Amino acid sequence: MKYIWLVVFIIMFRLGFAQNKTELPFIEHLINKGYYNEVIHLIDNDSLHYSHSKQDSLNYYKGWAHYSLKNLDQSTTSLLNVGKESPFYLKSRFFAGYNQIFLENYDDARKIIGVMNVQNEPIPTLVNFELSGIDMLQGNRSKAKEQLQQINPNIATINQQVAALGQIIKDQETHRAKSPLLAGVMSGIIPGSGKIYAGHTGEGIASMIATAGFGLITWENYRKLGIGHVKTIFFGSIFAASYASNIYGSVISVKIIENDYKDAQHNQILFQLHIPLRNIFE
Repeated sequence: MKYIWLVVFIIMFRLGFAQNKTELPFIEHLINKGYYNEVIHLIDNDSLHYSHSKQDSLNYYKGWAHYSLKNLDQSTTSLLNVGKESPFYLKSRFFAGYNQIFLENYDDARKIIGVMNVQNEPIPTLVNFELSGIDMLQGNRSKAKEQLQQINPNIATINQQVAALGQIIKDQETHRAKSPLLAGVMSGIIPGSGKIYAGHTGEGIASMIATAGFGLITWENYRKLGIGHVKTIFFGSIFAASYASNIYGSVISVKIIENDYKDAQHNQILFQLHIPLRNIFE
Protein backbone atom coordinates (compact mmCIF):
# COMPACT_ATOMS: atom_id res chain seq x y z
CA MET A 1 0.00 0.00 0.00
CA LYS A 2 2.95 2.28 0.64
CA TYR A 3 3.66 2.88 -3.05
CA ILE A 4 0.11 2.94 -4.44
CA TRP A 5 0.17 6.71 -4.86
CA LEU A 6 3.52 6.38 -6.61
CA VAL A 7 2.14 3.81 -9.07
CA VAL A 8 -0.75 6.17 -9.85
CA PHE A 9 1.69 9.03 -10.29
CA ILE A 10 3.79 6.93 -12.69
CA ILE A 11 0.73 6.05 -14.81
CA MET A 12 -0.31 9.68 -15.01
CA PHE A 13 3.23 10.67 -15.79
CA ARG A 14 3.47 8.14 -18.64
CA LEU A 15 0.20 9.37 -20.13
CA GLY A 16 1.34 12.96 -19.93
CA PHE A 17 4.72 12.22 -21.48
CA ALA A 18 3.79 9.51 -23.95
CA GLN A 19 5.62 11.30 -26.76
CA ASN A 20 8.75 11.85 -24.67
CA LYS A 21 11.48 9.23 -25.00
CA THR A 22 13.05 10.08 -21.65
CA GLU A 23 11.39 10.02 -18.26
CA LEU A 24 14.42 11.12 -16.26
CA PRO A 25 12.69 14.43 -15.44
CA PHE A 26 10.26 12.42 -13.32
CA ILE A 27 13.11 11.05 -11.20
CA GLU A 28 14.62 14.52 -10.99
CA HIS A 29 11.24 15.89 -9.92
CA LEU A 30 11.04 13.34 -7.10
CA ILE A 31 14.59 14.22 -6.02
CA ASN A 32 13.72 17.92 -5.94
CA LYS A 33 10.62 17.17 -3.85
CA GLY A 34 12.63 15.11 -1.37
CA TYR A 35 11.08 11.72 -2.21
CA TYR A 36 14.41 9.94 -1.87
CA ASN A 37 13.12 6.54 -0.75
CA GLU A 38 10.68 6.53 -3.65
CA VAL A 39 13.49 7.30 -6.10
CA ILE A 40 15.55 4.39 -4.79
CA HIS A 41 12.50 2.10 -4.97
CA LEU A 42 11.75 3.06 -8.58
CA ILE A 43 15.34 2.61 -9.75
CA ASP A 44 15.95 -0.64 -7.87
CA ASN A 45 12.76 -2.16 -9.28
CA ASP A 46 13.24 -0.70 -12.77
CA SER A 47 9.68 0.60 -12.46
CA LEU A 48 10.06 3.01 -15.38
CA HIS A 49 11.94 0.56 -17.63
CA TYR A 50 14.81 2.84 -18.50
CA SER A 51 17.17 1.98 -21.30
CA HIS A 52 20.80 1.09 -20.63
CA SER A 53 21.88 4.46 -22.02
CA LYS A 54 20.28 6.15 -19.02
CA GLN A 55 22.19 4.04 -16.48
CA ASP A 56 24.75 6.72 -15.57
CA SER A 57 21.99 9.18 -14.76
CA LEU A 58 20.14 6.56 -12.73
CA ASN A 59 23.30 5.75 -10.79
CA TYR A 60 23.75 9.44 -10.05
CA TYR A 61 20.15 9.96 -8.91
CA LYS A 62 20.24 6.83 -6.78
CA GLY A 63 23.56 7.91 -5.26
CA TRP A 64 22.21 11.37 -4.58
CA ALA A 65 19.07 9.95 -2.96
CA HIS A 66 21.19 7.77 -0.67
CA TYR A 67 23.43 10.76 0.07
CA SER A 68 20.42 12.83 1.09
CA LEU A 69 19.29 9.99 3.37
CA LYS A 70 22.79 9.77 4.92
CA ASN A 71 23.27 6.25 3.56
CA LEU A 72 26.83 7.13 2.66
CA ASP A 73 28.19 3.68 1.80
CA GLN A 74 25.32 2.99 -0.59
CA SER A 75 25.66 6.51 -1.98
CA THR A 76 29.35 5.98 -2.69
CA THR A 77 28.71 2.71 -4.52
CA SER A 78 26.13 4.28 -6.83
CA LEU A 79 28.07 7.49 -7.45
CA LEU A 80 31.23 5.59 -8.37
CA ASN A 81 29.25 3.73 -11.03
CA VAL A 82 28.64 6.97 -12.93
CA GLY A 83 30.71 6.87 -16.13
CA LYS A 84 33.20 9.50 -17.27
CA GLU A 85 31.01 10.50 -20.20
CA SER A 86 28.16 11.51 -17.92
CA PRO A 87 27.59 15.20 -17.13
CA PHE A 88 27.24 14.03 -13.53
CA TYR A 89 30.66 12.37 -13.42
CA LEU A 90 32.69 15.06 -11.64
CA LYS A 91 29.99 15.81 -9.08
CA SER A 92 29.52 12.10 -8.43
CA ARG A 93 33.24 11.56 -7.96
CA PHE A 94 33.71 14.42 -5.52
CA PHE A 95 30.67 13.55 -3.43
CA ALA A 96 31.66 9.88 -3.36
CA GLY A 97 35.03 11.02 -2.03
CA TYR A 98 33.38 13.29 0.52
CA ASN A 99 31.22 10.37 1.70
CA GLN A 100 34.37 8.43 2.48
CA ILE A 101 35.96 11.43 4.20
CA PHE A 102 32.89 11.71 6.42
CA LEU A 103 33.10 7.97 7.18
CA GLU A 104 36.80 8.44 8.03
CA ASN A 105 37.90 6.11 5.23
CA TYR A 106 40.62 8.55 4.29
CA ASP A 107 42.70 6.26 2.06
CA ASP A 108 39.62 5.39 0.01
CA ALA A 109 38.68 9.07 -0.23
CA ARG A 110 42.18 9.95 -1.43
CA LYS A 111 41.99 7.27 -4.13
CA ILE A 112 38.58 8.47 -5.33
CA ILE A 113 39.43 12.18 -5.47
CA GLY A 114 43.13 12.05 -6.29
CA VAL A 115 42.83 10.11 -9.57
CA MET A 116 40.79 12.78 -11.37
CA ASN A 117 42.92 14.02 -14.26
CA VAL A 118 41.04 17.18 -15.25
CA GLN A 119 43.01 20.29 -16.13
CA ASN A 120 40.17 22.81 -16.36
CA GLU A 121 39.62 24.93 -13.28
CA PRO A 122 38.20 24.81 -10.70
CA ILE A 123 38.62 21.00 -10.64
CA PRO A 124 42.42 20.84 -9.99
CA THR A 125 42.05 23.43 -7.24
CA LEU A 126 39.14 21.55 -5.71
CA VAL A 127 41.14 18.30 -5.77
CA ASN A 128 44.05 19.93 -3.91
CA PHE A 129 41.65 21.49 -1.43
CA GLU A 130 39.90 18.21 -0.60
CA LEU A 131 43.24 16.39 -0.31
CA SER A 132 44.54 19.06 2.07
CA GLY A 133 41.47 18.48 4.24
CA ILE A 134 42.14 14.75 4.30
CA ASP A 135 45.72 15.45 5.40
CA MET A 136 44.43 17.66 8.22
CA LEU A 137 41.96 15.02 9.38
CA GLN A 138 44.82 12.51 9.45
CA GLY A 139 46.91 14.88 11.55
CA ASN A 140 49.44 15.70 8.82
CA ARG A 141 49.44 19.49 9.09
CA SER A 142 52.70 20.05 7.22
CA LYS A 143 51.47 18.19 4.15
CA ALA A 144 48.12 19.98 4.38
CA LYS A 145 49.90 23.34 4.34
CA GLU A 146 51.82 22.29 1.23
CA GLN A 147 48.58 21.33 -0.49
CA LEU A 148 46.93 24.63 0.43
CA GLN A 149 49.89 26.58 -0.94
CA GLN A 150 49.40 24.91 -4.32
CA ILE A 151 45.82 26.13 -4.60
CA ASN A 152 45.05 28.70 -7.26
CA PRO A 153 44.23 31.96 -5.42
CA ASN A 154 42.07 33.17 -8.31
CA ILE A 155 39.27 30.68 -7.69
CA ALA A 156 36.80 32.86 -5.80
CA THR A 157 34.40 30.01 -4.95
CA ILE A 158 36.98 28.39 -2.71
CA ASN A 159 39.12 31.20 -1.29
CA GLN A 160 37.17 31.61 1.95
CA GLN A 161 37.39 27.90 2.70
CA VAL A 162 41.13 27.84 1.97
CA ALA A 163 41.57 30.67 4.47
CA ALA A 164 39.38 28.82 6.98
CA LEU A 165 41.49 25.65 6.74
CA GLY A 166 44.64 27.75 7.10
CA GLN A 167 43.23 29.30 10.28
CA ILE A 168 42.35 25.87 11.67
CA ILE A 169 45.96 24.79 11.13
CA LYS A 170 47.21 27.87 13.00
CA ASP A 171 44.79 27.20 15.86
CA GLN A 172 45.99 23.61 16.11
CA GLU A 173 49.63 24.67 16.12
CA THR A 174 49.08 27.15 18.95
CA HIS A 175 46.72 24.96 20.96
CA ARG A 176 48.21 23.92 24.29
CA ALA A 177 46.68 20.57 25.12
CA LYS A 178 45.92 19.93 28.79
CA SER A 179 47.25 16.75 30.39
CA PRO A 180 44.80 14.36 32.11
CA LEU A 181 47.73 12.90 34.08
CA LEU A 182 48.76 16.31 35.39
CA ALA A 183 45.15 17.07 36.36
CA GLY A 184 44.99 13.82 38.35
CA VAL A 185 48.30 14.48 40.11
CA MET A 186 47.27 18.04 41.00
CA SER A 187 43.99 16.84 42.52
CA GLY A 188 45.88 14.13 44.38
CA ILE A 189 48.08 16.79 46.01
CA ILE A 190 45.46 19.52 46.43
CA PRO A 191 41.89 18.27 45.94
CA GLY A 192 40.02 20.39 43.39
CA SER A 193 43.12 21.92 41.80
CA GLY A 194 42.94 19.51 38.85
CA LYS A 195 39.44 20.71 38.02
CA ILE A 196 40.60 24.31 38.27
CA TYR A 197 43.40 23.39 35.83
CA ALA A 198 40.75 21.88 33.54
CA GLY A 199 38.92 25.21 33.52
CA HIS A 200 36.12 24.32 35.94
CA THR A 201 37.09 26.81 38.63
CA GLY A 202 33.82 26.87 40.55
CA GLU A 203 33.55 23.09 40.56
CA GLY A 204 37.18 22.80 41.64
CA ILE A 205 36.74 25.18 44.57
CA ALA A 206 33.55 23.36 45.65
CA SER A 207 35.38 20.01 45.51
CA MET A 208 38.29 21.45 47.46
CA ILE A 209 36.02 22.72 50.23
CA ALA A 210 33.95 19.53 50.39
CA THR A 211 36.93 17.17 50.45
CA ALA A 212 38.79 19.29 53.00
CA GLY A 213 35.65 19.48 55.14
CA PHE A 214 35.15 15.70 55.19
CA GLY A 215 38.84 15.27 55.95
CA LEU A 216 38.68 17.61 58.94
CA ILE A 217 35.53 15.94 60.29
CA THR A 218 37.21 12.53 59.94
CA TRP A 219 40.32 13.76 61.76
CA GLU A 220 38.27 15.28 64.56
CA ASN A 221 36.32 12.06 65.09
CA TYR A 222 39.51 10.03 64.98
CA ARG A 223 41.17 12.30 67.57
CA LYS A 224 38.20 12.22 69.95
CA LEU A 225 36.64 8.80 69.37
CA GLY A 226 39.37 6.67 67.84
CA ILE A 227 39.81 4.95 64.49
CA GLY A 228 37.30 2.17 65.17
CA HIS A 229 34.34 4.39 66.02
CA VAL A 230 31.41 4.29 63.64
CA LYS A 231 31.52 8.07 63.07
CA THR A 232 35.20 7.96 62.19
CA ILE A 233 34.62 5.09 59.78
CA PHE A 234 31.56 6.76 58.24
CA PHE A 235 33.13 10.17 57.62
CA GLY A 236 36.45 8.56 56.68
CA SER A 237 34.68 6.59 53.96
CA ILE A 238 33.01 9.73 52.65
CA PHE A 239 36.37 11.54 52.65
CA ALA A 240 38.07 8.68 50.77
CA ALA A 241 35.28 8.54 48.20
CA SER A 242 35.37 12.33 47.75
CA TYR A 243 39.16 12.33 47.40
CA ALA A 244 39.21 9.49 44.85
CA SER A 245 36.28 10.81 42.83
CA ASN A 246 37.91 14.23 42.75
CA ILE A 247 41.04 12.78 41.14
CA TYR A 248 38.99 10.72 38.69
CA GLY A 249 36.73 13.67 37.87
CA SER A 250 39.73 15.91 37.16
CA VAL A 251 41.18 13.37 34.73
CA ILE A 252 37.84 12.90 32.95
CA SER A 253 37.22 16.65 32.78
CA VAL A 254 40.47 17.25 30.92
CA LYS A 255 39.83 14.32 28.58
CA ILE A 256 36.36 15.68 27.77
CA ILE A 257 37.75 19.15 27.08
CA GLU A 258 40.41 17.82 24.72
CA ASN A 259 37.99 15.47 22.98
CA ASP A 260 35.49 18.29 22.52
CA TYR A 261 38.24 20.45 21.02
CA LYS A 262 39.26 17.69 18.59
CA ASP A 263 35.63 16.99 17.66
CA ALA A 264 34.98 20.68 17.00
CA GLN A 265 38.08 20.91 14.80
CA HIS A 266 37.12 17.72 12.97
CA ASN A 267 33.58 18.92 12.29
CA GLN A 268 34.78 22.34 11.18
CA ILE A 269 37.14 20.74 8.64
CA LEU A 270 34.31 18.56 7.30
CA PHE A 271 32.08 21.63 7.04
CA GLN A 272 34.69 23.60 5.10
CA LEU A 273 35.34 20.68 2.73
CA HIS A 274 31.63 20.44 1.96
CA ILE A 275 30.98 24.10 1.10
CA PRO A 276 32.92 24.28 -2.21
CA LEU A 277 31.28 21.08 -3.43
CA ARG A 278 27.89 22.68 -2.99
CA ASN A 279 29.00 26.02 -4.44
CA ILE A 280 30.57 24.53 -7.55
CA PHE A 281 28.18 21.71 -8.38
CA GLU A 282 24.80 22.98 -7.19
